[in-house]
Amino acid sequence: MDIAVVGGGPAGLSFAWLMKGRRNYDVTVYEGLDKVGYKPCAWGLMNGVEDLIPLKKEHIVSEIKGFRIFLDGKIVHDIRGDERLGYIVDKPMMLRDMASQLNVKYKSNVSAKEGKPFVSSQELKADKVIFANGHYSLPKDRTVPAIQYVTDFPQDPEVVDFYFYSDLLGYAWVFPDREGAKIGIGGYADVNFLQERLKPLVKGRVSLFHGARVSDTGVVEDRLNGNYMGEALGTVYALTGEGIRPSIISAKIMAESILENKDFKKEFKKSKLYNSLKVHAKIVSDSKGKDKLEGLTKVLMKSDPKLVLKVALGDFNNFDLLKLLGRTIF
Repeated sequence: MDIAVVGGGPAGLSFAWLMKGRRNYDVTVYEGLDKVGYKPCAWGLMNGVEDLIPLKKEHIVSEIKGFRIFLDGKIVHDIRGDERLGYIVDKPMMLRDMASQLNVKYKSNVSAKEGKPFVSSQELKADKVIFANGHYSLPKDRTVPAIQYVTDFPQDPEVVDFYFYSDLLGYAWVFPDREGAKIGIGGYADVNFLQERLKPLVKGRVSLFHGARVSDTGVVEDRLNGNYMGEALGTVYALTGEGIRPSIISAKIMAESILENKDFKKEFKKSKLYNSLKVHAKIVSDSKGKDKLEGLTKVLMKSDPKLVLKVALGDFNNFDLLKLLGRTIF
């Protein structure tokens, strides 16, 4: 079976990696740019996918062992321990190393003409086409803007900071980087508002400013047809913006569905990933509006920080949700 994957991000490359060497399967990744790994992000990769992709020592910038959570500039939770919660990875290096061992065609923009996929002027010949082209394929109302500065501010390499605000459905962050910190913000506001809100957090010499839109409304149900994965399917945690790990997991489900000749929609909807993404999206959706946002903020800030962390990471059960949010989520 010849499989064409549109997009060389975490989902597309992970799928190709998981299918690599499988008898009777030939996967080609079509990437529109000249390299992979261009999309701006904070490079956070939580535990859970180390066995799925080639995560090498040189890809790891640092190990995350702590979170600090702020509300309107005041610290409310400081969660630290000896256990690794995840990594800061050099995402471009990780993806480019993976791509070098796969069949990736660069500068290959795929478009649809009369319902058929084309690369340049040539019809794309494949038994199956899977779209993993991220937020670019989503309507604007399913995404939110995010901006980020890269600076030389010496952030603790083991700690990530999250800044929540009583008047913003979204958050700011400070993540460690190889040379300092990534300082950014995203949410339901225009870019000018986000830039002004972020100003007090931007410290150190700025070497780069960039931004992108991010999926923030959960899984796109009508794309559960086996033709989409990763952010193109909506696999981004709406509360936290985490996208690398859920995209990789969606690629795993896609690969297993094909290899085992199972229905992707059924397999995906049975997964813990689907349920946790759905809960995140519902929490965000139900928090739109000043009063509701203030209510959510109070709940998150007054709850057990370890419970808040479980929900943020998508590692929760119904009892956890009941303790955190009561019966409103069910």
